[in-house]
Amino acid sequence: MMLAFVGVFLFVAFGAVTGASSWLEAWGIWGGGAYGAFLFFMALLVIPDLWIRGTAPVRFHRQRREVAFVVEHPGRRVFLPSPSAHLMYGFWFALFSISGGFVVFSLGFLGGEEELLGTTGIVWMAITHLVISPALAIGYVALYRGVRRLAGWRKETVFVPWEDVVAVATRNMAVTVGGPAGIGWQLHILPPDPERPGYSLAGAGIEVSVTSLQMAMMQWELIRRYMEEGAEAVPERADDYSVAWYKDEMARQRRRHEREGKPFWRYRLGRWMELAYFASWYTEYRVNHVLPKAIPKGWVQEWSRPLPEAEWAQPSAGLTELSRQVTAAYERGETFLDLGPVEERFGQSNAGEVPKAAYRSVPFSANVG
Repeated sequence: MMLAFVGVFLFVAFGAVTGASSWLEAWGIWGGGAYGAFLFFMALLVIPDLWIRGTAPVRFHRQRREVAFVVEHPGRRVFLPSPSAHLMYGFWFALFSISGGFVVFSLGFLGGEEELLGTTGIVWMAITHLVISPALAIGYVALYRGVRRLAGWRKETVFVPWEDVVAVATRNMAVTVGGPAGIGWQLHILPPDPERPGYSLAGAGIEVSVTSLQMAMMQWELIRRYMEEGAEAVPERADDYSVAWYKDEMARQRRRHEREGKPFWRYRLGRWMELAYFASWYTEYRVNHVLPKAIPKGWVQEWSRPLPEAEWAQPSAGLTELSRQVTAAYERGETFLDLGPVEERFGQSNAGEVPKAAYRSVPFSANVG
């Protein structure tokens, strides 16, 4: 991103020095380039936000011992590209950014010998930028969603018993003509299909990128201990990548550099070039303002309410015994990564699964559970 800004800066600087015959033209070149860079910067934020808002949520309820998943049931095939597809977003962004940058750029040459657009042309280009382009984007989103509804696509919330939930760690390798480019891990939390043992419900579940298999196992163990033992069994919510974390990290790095006799300003400059402070601030913004928009207001509101302790669901006898033995292993000093396959180690094996009744479900937008 910083390289893109530097490239735009050099381009407009070159144009201002060699191609501008007046301060007004120089302002048009600089302004058009700066506005284009600003729109490019905003595009890098909008694309992930659209993806986050379209991500189906998952909610854990330890007192009910249930997990609410969102399942999207497909209907007839829709021959329209998704609004979040790169093709559609690229078309919208190109129309929006080019028209905006060209308006500012043309203002610098208005009334000059090399006038690019007349007043009427600039007005229409500005209308395209401010009205027509956003209207096309919003209208296409509404059209796409309407067509999918007519084609029978629908979402519903499925309540899965906690002991049925499946966690899978997968390894992904990117392969290019030069060979393997990198390996990444992902933790998938999935609802199984009760009517088809061995399969998960289509269009449901979440995935989280992790750095290693061990990290995937630790993430899952934190969720398991929360559901089995309560919030007191897991650390408090991590504050990583918030503004407070960034300031603490800078203070820690300053002390480290001073202790090692290294200049701290180089490290600080590198973080500034990476827009690290802005990234921390925007992460907080996404958590507080973008993520909540992924669900309708009041989603499973009744189901999410706490229950009196007398009504709490209880674990099965087999799981209770496994949890007891795992806790005993912890008390002996073993770690989660040392345990290996828990069922095999403690003499239990999964019986062959058989089809059973479908899980309870409600429409995705319903407030009841």
